[in-house]
Amino acid sequence: MEIRVVETESDFASLEGEWNRLLDLTSSSFFSSFDYVRTTWKHFHKPTDRLFILTLYIGRSIVGIAPFYIKKCQNRRIPYRTIAFITEWEGDRPEILANGNRKEVLNKILYFLEKNFDSWEVVDLIEQPVEGPDGQGWSCLSRPGWHWESQPAGIDYYVSLKDNWENYLNGLPSKTRHEWRRKMRRLCSIPGGYTVERVSDPARMKDALCRFSAIERKSWKTQAGIGVAKDERHTSFYEDLLCCLARKGLANVYFLVRNGEDMAGNMIFIQKDVVYSRHLSYAEVNAAFSPGILLQVEVFKEHFGKNFMELDLLTLKENGRPQKHKTDWATGRRETIRWTGYRLNSRLFPLIVCKRFKSLFKKNKTAEAALRVTEPINDCELK
Repeated sequence: MEIRVVETESDFASLEGEWNRLLDLTSSSFFSSFDYVRTTWKHFHKPTDRLFILTLYIGRSIVGIAPFYIKKCQNRRIPYRTIAFITEWEGDRPEILANGNRKEVLNKILYFLEKNFDSWEVVDLIEQPVEGPDGQGWSCLSRPGWHWESQPAGIDYYVSLKDNWENYLNGLPSKTRHEWRRKMRRLCSIPGGYTVERVSDPARMKDALCRFSAIERKSWKTQAGIGVAKDERHTSFYEDLLCCLARKGLANVYFLVRNGEDMAGNMIFIQKDVVYSRHLSYAEVNAAFSPGILLQVEVFKEHFGKNFMELDLLTLKENGRPQKHKTDWATGRRETIRWTGYRLNSRLFPLIVCKRFKSLFKKNKTAEAALRVTEPINDCELK
């Protein structure tokens, strides 16, 4: 297996055909598609970032693609370079595309980085499956010359679309069903009712994005500084992406509308038999109706019975209040982990030594605490 590095914009663009062919042969997600990676790089890379896409060949055929880039970082005034996924910007669970054994492909990549390339100090693999590539574990990371650290990255929630809508609904907790029906009755009782509008026409996507952004500006996301409309760069990114994907029938924007007013919006992307709910927002003034959840459920209903296997609600970092539109309605969840690998033979060696001492000290303290709990009590201590 031969590995070649793609470092220029023109070479990146020339990969489109082979990239799409490989994507069709694998189960890789929408966030590893050429359109998504290319648009992400176009809008989010800095002048100091370096394109570093690894292509794996067997003969003349590409059997793997690692959509990486190299960025400059600093820790305790020590400058270093990190290899990371391009779609760590605005993406979700980035992947290495592989037609075959993903663990073997990752192993080849790590070996290549060790032996043939030294312009890096850190490899950052965010939101990877806890069970490892293809469920084969992460033993390939254990190798001389590396120091690896891991931490929980979040939970991916999803809805299985394999059954029908009625069975799915009946399988939900009774409280969830009751609350949904109550909110529906309340919304329907308003004069004029409501409608659900789906925008899929490429010519209407810019207008759909403007409407969605207007909803976000009336939501909690504005104060939190997140979302499609958080800044001009993000807005331009989604405009390009939506127009590109809509031309291929792979993007829809849904609106919950009441008396001509947009109450909520849901941005949807499609990759093969998986539907991705990328952004959901609602105007705070309508919060009492839970319009975001009501629109989301309407989107669920539309995609049952249409040969889709799953509706992906994307990764949630569970470090705050649960997002009930995911946790209450999902039929399954996948845990993710973040692996950060440090090259020992680098300028970061002093920092790595400190990390290892800190880890060892923490383990010793934990062991001492466990020993105190399990240590037998002397009869004299009871007197």
